[in-house]
Amino acid sequence: MALYLDTSVLVSAFVQDAHSEWAAALLIRRKDVVISRWAETEFSSALGLRVRSGAMKDAKRDQIEDTFDDWRIGRGECRMDDQDFSRCRLLLREGVRLRTPDALHLAVVLRHGYDMATLDKDLAAAAILKNVEVVSP
Repeated sequence: MALYLDTSVLVSAFVQDAHSEWAAALLIRRKDVVISRWAETEFSSALGLRVRSGAMKDAKRDQIEDTFDDWRIGRGECRMDDQDFSRCRLLLREGVRLRTPDALHLAVVLRHGYDMATLDKDLAAAAILKNVEVVSP
């Protein structure tokens, strides 16, 4: 089963934080990983927020984006469609403690039948409730 990487894992793998070692090892160890264009976009947005907050310089962001782009070559991509957005809305209405971006990640995982790697505890709990295999530290 392919392993879907949510944005939290991508950020930790490419930006130094408490889970970087685990996330980087996961990206090296697993060859069956997939990400969505949504995760890529959210990754760049997360880096942009760090620059705007002063926690990261533009040059560092550019370096991380280049490293990510190099890693991205040859990795699996899962496509998103309108069905994912509809399912995302339903997940949010179920009262599950999810942010909209996380509900969209979960909707993609559910449609494709992927396992999921995440650092977000609320997303992991929601995924487990939906019988998704979750990989986390």
